[in-house]
Amino acid sequence: MAYEIELKAHVEEHCLEAVKNSILGLNGVKDEGFVDKYDIYWSHSVDGNPIFRTRKETVSGVDQILFTAKPSKTKTEKGTEHNLELEYVCAENQWENVLSFCRGIGLSICRIKWKKGYSYFVNYMGFDVHLELMEVKYLGWFLEMEICPNSLENFDSDKADKALRGLLKEVGISEESVEPKGYNKMLKAVGHELG
Repeated sequence: MAYEIELKAHVEEHCLEAVKNSILGLNGVKDEGFVDKYDIYWSHSVDGNPIFRTRKETVSGVDQILFTAKPSKTKTEKGTEHNLELEYVCAENQWENVLSFCRGIGLSICRIKWKKGYSYFVNYMGFDVHLELMEVKYLGWFLEMEICPNSLENFDSDKADKALRGLLKEVGISEESVEPKGYNKMLKAVGHELG
């Protein structure tokens, strides 16, 4: 079980190299390299709300499958997400078995999302921040940033939010670029919730 404080912002394609260079110029940044994430969301019906997500991903050349559920999700007016996340990993060679299992217990695919890009870690204002510069198929490029504390006890969410927004500014992205909607809603709005 983990917690996420997350923020994402649109990145114009002509700004990609500048943003990437700004990220790489951050003090102590760790470059994880290329990331490829293929997400399937499962529900009781094709038009239902997602129950959980299965993700086939490659990070730094390592393949794996993630099962993720977010039983608690909130979003601030300014577009910052606060999520409780339940997650576990299984071997990449189990993908077909995962799909068969989910279908076999009567679930349907209700959303599909595919993201490719670059992953980084940096310590900023005392927080370990995971950054991903990602192209979401049909939606364009985004910078996603998250802080994942082990517990919310004595955790300063306001300070974490300020850190994410400060980091956004430091890499050259304006506050107006923050996207308050989730990717699934955005994909549904453009008619590509199923790929």
